[in-house]
Amino acid sequence: MGRPDAAATLDLRTYVTQLLLPHSWYDADSPSGRALMGQAGLGADELPAAVVNGAALRRATPLRLASMLGLTYRTDGRPVDLVVVGAGPAGLAAAVYAASEGLDTILLDRTGLGGQAAKSARIENYLGFPQGVSGEHLTRLTMVQALKFGVRIYSPCAVAGVDLTDDRRPAVLLDNGARIDCRAVITATGADYRRLDVPRWSAFEQTGCIRYAATELDVRGYENQPVTVVGGANSAGQAALSLAGHGATVNLVLRGTDLGARMSSYLTDRIRAHPLIRLHTGSAVRELTGDDRLTSVVVERPDGRQDRLESGALFCFIGARPMSGWLSGIATDENGFVRTDGGLPFQTSAARVFAVGDLRAGSIKRVATAVGEGASAVSSVHAALAGD
Repeated sequence: MGRPDAAATLDLRTYVTQLLLPHSWYDADSPSGRALMGQAGLGADELPAAVVNGAALRRATPLRLASMLGLTYRTDGRPVDLVVVGAGPAGLAAAVYAASEGLDTILLDRTGLGGQAAKSARIENYLGFPQGVSGEHLTRLTMVQALKFGVRIYSPCAVAGVDLTDDRRPAVLLDNGARIDCRAVITATGADYRRLDVPRWSAFEQTGCIRYAATELDVRGYENQPVTVVGGANSAGQAALSLAGHGATVNLVLRGTDLGARMSSYLTDRIRAHPLIRLHTGSAVRELTGDDRLTSVVVERPDGRQDRLESGALFCFIGARPMSGWLSGIATDENGFVRTDGGLPFQTSAARVFAVGDLRAGSIKRVATAVGEGASAVSSVHAALAGD
């Protein structure tokens, strides 16, 4: 239970939804929410909260809830052939294929499942889904498939580093001090969202007015309201169309002058034709205004003039930075993306560590490509382990 527009509440709801955890949601300001808070002895300053088997978890986070439910990593004494770090499309695919081919596989992710793909409102160019599929739904289906083949999934589970002392037995080090010895590692930690350098960004982020996804949970509450989407790639286009499809009036802001430079044509055609989407090319966000809640966004146009756009939320899709800092001892390019020019496909500078998906230097940022890389890397793992 919690306040639906708070970022901490959204994080918690996203987590339990992604992992298919049976739950009931209560708005803390509703009569039923207030009644349940009273029964659990919860104060307004202790939200969001979760009640598990009668016990109240105050100021709940995904990590604290996972610990309470036994979903964080704890060794069970079984051997581990492969540790997959990162549960986006590439990591999920690697785990599914590895486990289906007989490898004892552990899958770790620091936040949840699905990576950036899980944030996509609708993926329409993924093979086999002619009507499109939400990233959230695709993630759920893949998680069930992974569990079917015996993948052990732990999330949230933050990885702190990798120990390469033994060339044939790499170890994944967790930030809680735990160590997972294994025979091979596939890294698929992807990238972290970039943020705009705009005053009060963090404050509006905490109140839930700035979001980095356009899932059903994110879009809910902004029906028939003005919103702003920032970005010029497919994720921004999908978000704009999803919000407009729910009746929101959308201002789509991008620095470039050509909408089709980084966005697929099937999206650009529909965006240009949609009556509820207003396009602002060659523009940049300069100011966010409002008290606790965002009320407007100031955008600077190419000629230097500024427009104040009424906006109850800002959805940001401006790219990401590689999450490679934990891979000390592994070669990266000048931008931090992991190089995979070892002897086997997807092999890094460490013999039994492989990199796939957005983390890998030179990767193509598409869901289908990430899935293909994750599945293909398992063949390289088998080749590396063949001499054991």
